[in-house]
Amino acid sequence: MDQRMGKNKRDLRFDSLRGLMLVSMTVNHLPSRLRILSDESIGLFSSAEGFVFISGLLAGWVYTQKLRRDGPDALMEACRRRATMIYRWQVAAFLACFAVVRLTCIFFGFCSQNSPQLFYQSPWLSMLLGVTMLHQPGLLDILPMYCALVAALPFVLRALDAGRHLWVIGISFALWLVAQWAPPMDTISFYPVNIGAFNLFAWQFLFFLGVIAGHARLSVSAPVIRPRILVMAGALGVAVYCFGIQHFGWRPPWADRYFGVAINKPALGSLRLASFVVVAYFVALAGIRYPKLLSWPALAFLGRHSIAVVAAQSVVAMFLLQFPGLFASPVSDAIVTAASIGFLFIAAIAHEAWQVREARSESGMRTRRSPNPAARLNPAS
Repeated sequence: MDQRMGKNKRDLRFDSLRGLMLVSMTVNHLPSRLRILSDESIGLFSSAEGFVFISGLLAGWVYTQKLRRDGPDALMEACRRRATMIYRWQVAAFLACFAVVRLTCIFFGFCSQNSPQLFYQSPWLSMLLGVTMLHQPGLLDILPMYCALVAALPFVLRALDAGRHLWVIGISFALWLVAQWAPPMDTISFYPVNIGAFNLFAWQFLFFLGVIAGHARLSVSAPVIRPRILVMAGALGVAVYCFGIQHFGWRPPWADRYFGVAINKPALGSLRLASFVVVAYFVALAGIRYPKLLSWPALAFLGRHSIAVVAAQSVVAMFLLQFPGLFASPVSDAIVTAASIGFLFIAAIAHEAWQVREARSESGMRTRRSPNPAARLNPAS
């Protein structure tokens, strides 16, 4: 998108889009009737692709400023703190989900089939593997990937700032390409070790495409995305074709085996990636031409607290999946889904309050540590 927002000011459009992805992810994790609108409704991609790309874009934008302002050591420390924070939220979410399942078993005498089996088969082993991120069942597998990507961010940004864009893109693309034809991740063979449904070597490509776009926002004066008639025509054709695959059963002329590879979600198949990229291109054009169209303060509030909200939605989804009867009727479905979305805002509000309290505490500590100004003026004191 363009440079209309100040370099050090948050762009409401990106936070709004990330907040929208968080709401969509929450709905997708529930057996809600609203999934017809939120789950791959405009193409072959889901909200996970949007969340990963936008997170990469914001990381590239924010941490490039950190690198240029404070240097590589400060960048490394900032990314280390960010990765540590993500890890802590992941562990908190994992333990909360574990407690939800175990308490359901105790108080209701059953465990839902939607629960991670290891939680009740081997509780202590599941906790041990969970805190080491070696067991990432469904709903709990996106933050570990994000943690690893943030840890790699300093090296990528330093390469980009040194002008080695082709190296970054080439290596990232090569890893994605290898992941397309590598054997699929088999969680059964390595059970109870489970590294999640997202292939890190594939999904890193989407994240670092976002990082490159975020870095470019600070490195070029012209808009990163510009309307081109031929590009728009080609992108529209890809978007329509992918929409037809998803909703009308269109099939390509090549063999089904290769088609399966192209739409594979864990490995971020080529058609899935293309479907997301072309829709993202049109969204970017709309955001440049009509900035207010993508500016939603309520969703932007969620986007600013994305890690806490991701963790919260994992827990609330794990809890609700224990009771599928809550979604049996359209009325109860609508009420429970709306309440789940409302819970995201409660989590964001609580996280912001905690951040304010921590900031005040740190400010007070710095004030107490600083020497008395009067003492500096009077050496004899």
